[in-house]
Amino acid sequence: MEKGKNMAMLIRTLTLVVVLFSSGLFKNGIHAGEATLKAGVEAMNRGHYATALRAFRNLAKEGDAQAENNIGYLYERGLGVPQDYSKALKWYKLSADKSLPEAQFNTGLLYHYGYGVAKNQSEARKWFERAAKKGYTEAEYMMGQFFQNGWGVRTDGLKALAWYKRAAKKGKIEAQFMTGVMFLSGDAGKEEAVKGYAWTHVSMQNGYEGAKEVLDYAELSMKDNQVKMAKALSKQCIVSKLRQCP
Repeated sequence: MEKGKNMAMLIRTLTLVVVLFSSGLFKNGIHAGEATLKAGVEAMNRGHYATALRAFRNLAKEGDAQAENNIGYLYERGLGVPQDYSKALKWYKLSADKSLPEAQFNTGLLYHYGYGVAKNQSEARKWFERAAKKGYTEAEYMMGQFFQNGWGVRTDGLKALAWYKRAAKKGKIEAQFMTGVMFLSGDAGKEEAVKGYAWTHVSMQNGYEGAKEVLDYAELSMKDNQVKMAKALSKQCIVSKLRQCP
């Protein structure tokens, strides 16, 4: 397992900030036929935040989950209102309690980072898991992070890999990289260099910074035919639009 330990040390600095890249906090999608919500989204995209807030508040009075989530975003970012993480959390949770996955994800982020509330990884995991079980890609990735790092849960490499792969197959580049890392390092049970190289190569092809350094290191202990096989698997994965991946 010495190679796995060295691999883990190599990629540690490359993955410290990966979690920060998953904070997509605004949902542009709208409910079909809801002109008010659409108008609010369009106003926000133009930078007319006060107009957007009025539109969202009108819908929120009727209990519209998407509008509640968007109000939370305005408070979190301080757009048209003073930045207030506590109010952001309040609105996110109103929406999350209605099972909107992006609101559940946003609620989890605030608990994870401790914005507007005491940092609480167990609570964050609960909300991420709810969103992930609905297929929300960013939350699936975060579940991988939680099980890999033991945040609010017992460390479990197999579960981390499973969540990473779910997100990776939906095109999340950071998850593709981390899937490769889990296979290369053996953190999911055993080292699988070909699969690890293939997924890391997929992430590199998709523009993940730092992937090439990991690939170069992995090649030092792989045979030429293994590298060739891994690259073929990577190509198959990309050509099949992530439907046929190791």
